[in-house]
Amino acid sequence: MESASLVALLFAGAIRAGGSALPHAPQVIAKSGWKQRAWLACRSRTATFLHRLAWAVEPDPR
Repeated sequence: MESASLVALLFAGAIRAGGSALPHAPQVIAKSGWKQRAWLACRSRTATFLHRLAWAVEPDPR
């Protein structure tokens, strides 16, 4: 497994934004606090870094 895939799985598991698919399952409402905003900023910067790194190491198509 690639390291980028592993990092993506870790971030996806940390979100917990999903809920149950059952019809009468309780809703999960995210609280908007400074920790969540900081976490989202960290995730965004990490994603940007990984994208730019992937573009940098990608071979030239010519």
